[in-house]
Amino acid sequence: MILHRLSLVLLYALTLAAIIYLAVEGGGYYGASEVDRPHHPLHEAWKPSGIIGHGIGIIGSLLMLILLLYSVRKRFRFMQKRGNIRYWLNYHIWMGITGPILVLFHTTFKFGGLVAVSFWSMAAVALSGIFGRYLYMQIPRSLSGNELSAAELEQQEHQFSNKLWEELKGKEEWIERLTDVYGGRQVSRSSGVESIIFLLFRDLTMPLRFARVKHMLSESLGVTAAEVRQIAGVARKRAQLERRISFLKTAHTLLHHWHIFHRPFAVVMLIIMLVHVVVTIVFGYKWIF
Repeated sequence: MILHRLSLVLLYALTLAAIIYLAVEGGGYYGASEVDRPHHPLHEAWKPSGIIGHGIGIIGSLLMLILLLYSVRKRFRFMQKRGNIRYWLNYHIWMGITGPILVLFHTTFKFGGLVAVSFWSMAAVALSGIFGRYLYMQIPRSLSGNELSAAELEQQEHQFSNKLWEELKGKEEWIERLTDVYGGRQVSRSSGVESIIFLLFRDLTMPLRFARVKHMLSESLGVTAAEVRQIAGVARKRAQLERRISFLKTAHTLLHHWHIFHRPFAVVMLIIMLVHVVVTIVFGYKWIF
């Protein structure tokens, strides 16, 4: 778990470093007009067929091909026991973000015709992927990434409730007050798009409500700062679990519709990208090989 998190931090740091380098070093070239670019000192290296421009295009394309292994991991039986599915998804998302960014720099922010179709398909895939990840996170799962059964969900909720009862020494009024602040089951009042908007709002305002809970506890119960964090943390986890249980059916429905939207754009993007690569090779554009 720790190594996985460290690897993700490193990968996203590399992505950020690459963006900063390309934006700073190539900013003058990317900002120049198409008429002036051939006369720019960076043109030979930074143009789409140059050593830098072509290189980042190859790396970005490879990342978008490698990320398909996640689909293989999900669908083929011989791959289903190879690693935690959550880890696969996290790397899939990193490649789905980094690949399109590198391809965007490869185009030097100038694209049209068939390449434009591929780019906007790529943008749709990347943005919908972020939304899909959010939906995926709303479905309660085990540490291995498998969806929890109804019995397992009930057991987890029971454990959190008991833990909160112990932390608050059976003070029912405080359990109710914490439930009202976090509002774990309020999502059941809405459905579909309204549910997503509600969930996003609750997640974005979670730090504020967490601070409010800690203030309430420290002011009224007189417990230590460590105990306040412990109680507030348990209450938050319990509310999140209740919310996800309440949202479970809607999440499955939305994920089904999301797949219908996400996959066609991914297929179009990959087909046009492969056509682009083949045409490039046929016309003799090679990198350092």
